[in-house]
Amino acid sequence: MKDRGNILELLKQEVSPALGCTEPAAVALAGAYAASVLEGTIISADLIVSPNILKNGMGVGIPNTNLLGLDIAFALGILVAKPEKELEVLLDLNEETIADAQQMLAENKINTKMKDTEDKIWIEVNLQTSESESKAILRWRHNWLYHLEKDKQVLHHKDIGTEEAPRLISPSTFTLKDYYDFCINTDIGSLETIDLGMKVNRKIADFGLSNKSGINVGKIIMDQIKSGILGDDIHHYAMALTAAATDARMSGCNLPVICNSGSGNQGLAITLPIIAVAEKLGSNEEELIRALALGHLVSVYIKQKIGILSCICGCLSASAGAASGIVLLLKGTYPQIEYAIKNMIADTAGMVCDGAKEGCSLKVATTTSAAVQASLLAKAGICVSANDGIITESIEGTIDNLAYFVAKGMQDADNTILNIMLNKTKFRR
Repeated sequence: MKDRGNILELLKQEVSPALGCTEPAAVALAGAYAASVLEGTIISADLIVSPNILKNGMGVGIPNTNLLGLDIAFALGILVAKPEKELEVLLDLNEETIADAQQMLAENKINTKMKDTEDKIWIEVNLQTSESESKAILRWRHNWLYHLEKDKQVLHHKDIGTEEAPRLISPSTFTLKDYYDFCINTDIGSLETIDLGMKVNRKIADFGLSNKSGINVGKIIMDQIKSGILGDDIHHYAMALTAAATDARMSGCNLPVICNSGSGNQGLAITLPIIAVAEKLGSNEEELIRALALGHLVSVYIKQKIGILSCICGCLSASAGAASGIVLLLKGTYPQIEYAIKNMIADTAGMVCDGAKEGCSLKVATTTSAAVQASLLAKAGICVSANDGIITESIEGTIDNLAYFVAKGMQDADNTILNIMLNKTKFRR
């Protein structure tokens, strides 16, 4: 197996914990970086973000607060001022900090603007006290500190790809077959060194099933299973677990999740369908770990071609990963894993992202359902024909067609969606 160590490092690079929706968490992290080099009371705080960050942070719940949006996350990050906590910077907030953050908003100290940029991730923070000022910029990745300065003096500046920066492994260095071979052959002990979400993501699913969260999609599906309206099968069970976790996360539950490619919802949409199927099948822990690893890697591979943030719902690539892991649990072959990915792309390629919000649990339930269906059809040897739509004979060509469709065919979708979100009153009927 070639470059087995590099694939393991790629998993460590792309699979990580976060608290709350990633975009507000990243905004809070940027605020924490800028505040950490200052002393005194903040008199003004400017936040400048790319369109994708704005779109994905406007309507999402912030942990511990019962509040929504980037402004409150920004204020909280400034007050916490602990960037070493990374994307868990808003963990364990107290009532005093929340009240102080709300006061900052009431005093109009927070000013948020959108930056006209091609960067998908750009989070720029400018803070000022009576005696000093600071600037912090996160760029390219949700936790990548690109620039930090105090009183016009540069304290940190790091481009991706420079000798000073940590080496990032490109998912396209490998093929899907490389990932499959790695997951079925690598020593299980090495995979056990990475938290793939087996316990952390299952815990937040349990919270969503036990508590009314968000729009309550997952809990209602589970209640319908228990009442006999829906069947107690892998299909509905996977939908219930995955949607319940998303309900909890998007409404501000104070539990971390294991992310994929910087997205918590994608981490949930990969892991929980696989976990649900493993529970129903009675799979052992090693089988589950290998399936989770494959799910993460397939999703990373597709996501890097589409873009870390884009106009289509990230649950497409995540659920393609879930379908791959489910096929592995079903003792399927590598060609059947390719079938499952093609079936997923044929089914869900047009699902747009209209921001992170409580309603994301509906889309997660839909793509989870599609993932289970795609995997069961694939295990039966059924695959969408290369004559259909953007599907080709090759899996690589199919994924490239999806990426081309997103980049060219939907290039104005993000702006259109964001304009609708920013001007909803103009579109009300």
